[in-house]
Amino acid sequence: MKIVHMADSHLGFSAYGRVDRWGRNQREEMVYQGFSKTVDKIIDLSPDAVVHAGDVFHHVRPRIRPLYVFQQNLERLVEAGIQVVIISGNHDAPKSYASLSPFSLFEGMEGVQIAHRYRHECFEVGDHHFHCIPFCLSPEDYMEEFRKMQELRAEMSGGRDVLVMHGLVEALWDRRLRTVGEHEIAESFLKGDLTYIALGHYHGQARVAKNAWYSGSVEYFRFSEAKDEKGILLVDLESGRVEQIPVQERYMLDLDPIDCGGLSSREVEEGISAVCQRRGIKEKIVRLRLTDLSREAYRSLSRRIVGELRTEALHLEIIPEFSDEPSLRVTEPVRAEDLPQEFETFVEGEAAGGSIPPAIREEVLGYGTELLARISAKRRTERLDAPQ
Repeated sequence: MKIVHMADSHLGFSAYGRVDRWGRNQREEMVYQGFSKTVDKIIDLSPDAVVHAGDVFHHVRPRIRPLYVFQQNLERLVEAGIQVVIISGNHDAPKSYASLSPFSLFEGMEGVQIAHRYRHECFEVGDHHFHCIPFCLSPEDYMEEFRKMQELRAEMSGGRDVLVMHGLVEALWDRRLRTVGEHEIAESFLKGDLTYIALGHYHGQARVAKNAWYSGSVEYFRFSEAKDEKGILLVDLESGRVEQIPVQERYMLDLDPIDCGGLSSREVEEGISAVCQRRGIKEKIVRLRLTDLSREAYRSLSRRIVGELRTEALHLEIIPEFSDEPSLRVTEPVRAEDLPQEFETFVEGEAAGGSIPPAIREEVLGYGTELLARISAKRRTERLDAPQ
């Protein structure tokens, strides 16, 4: 039996505020196109089943567009005779029992099995059992659900089992994304006689045990992923062979920094233009650091030149590091587009605890989300390509 292992599609993710001629966010459309392209590749590979290890959607309350894109591609897989197994992840799972999962809309689809109820579920697909442990509300729940899985396996014969989970294994905890509901997976989960372990949450492709892999995301979401090759995994459950299948071209560039020590503004401009031309930034997401830069040179940078480069790229982020300031290591901050999800989780938790009355819950959520959107838009407007 052969399966395709994928994860972290994050349908509905948008960024940068650039829209196409229909008014749709270009970054968001790239994610949809990448998902459809992945399904094209899966259909060409013709596996027996597809396993999606969490975070199909970027938000717990996806809009109509990501739901539609998901349904259309799900139907394509089913029509091709490919079984589908899905679990919820920390992004698309409600953070309380009171809320309805978006996956409720797809329950009952022939050929599609979805685990999203915060507990272990077992699905028989082909000649294997797929043990699914979706996102759980507390870290302690994973051990309990894993115990239930082991008890069920002891009652069954054959031992042809696949485990599907979403979270970060202990060995990769230093690479955590610091997102809502990010839970650690104990190393003990990776031991035993399971045929294969399909993991989601970590966006890079990585083998973390003899039979355990992260498929990674198909899209680039953070600059820390810029050097990754994005794709899916084709797994032969009989031989244990795992083949990395590239799907996405590399469209995110984290360029080598330019040492601006002693350079004039004109020389800095020439350096920026040269590196962008050499690497090719057209319709790509690009980050460039300017180190040891004088404030005078930065103030004199041409807005026209930087503006032209930003028009060519989908997104160009230029980070100045001034010579009169201590150098700071570039880290991945909490992104503005993640704030609504963080706020929604907070409101759900407060409402579940009784701090927010049910009668005003939606009003609080709506007002807070709108306010965060305004702040985010204002910050984007105030950010200059270069100072005047």
